[in-house]
Amino acid sequence: MVNSVVIVGLSISLIASMLIAYGRIFRSKKTIMKESQTDGLQNIHEIRHRLLETRIAQIGAALLSIGFALQLTGNFMD
Repeated sequence: MVNSVVIVGLSISLIASMLIAYGRIFRSKKTIMKESQTDGLQNIHEIRHRLLETRIAQIGAALLSIGFALQLTGNFMD
């Protein structure tokens, strides 16, 4: 039981770390090209993508906290 709680916590932490790094790891060339172009003073593609990256990173941070809490709980259940 204790090992399974720790393993679940580690798995959630791993997924969370990938979500936090999503904006830099999984950015496609198409997205980079859209963000590099400007229409006047602003780029709507960049604004939308940054908002998406921020939301995904917030979810990742919350999951990271949950994952660490599960790891601690699993270690202290003994």
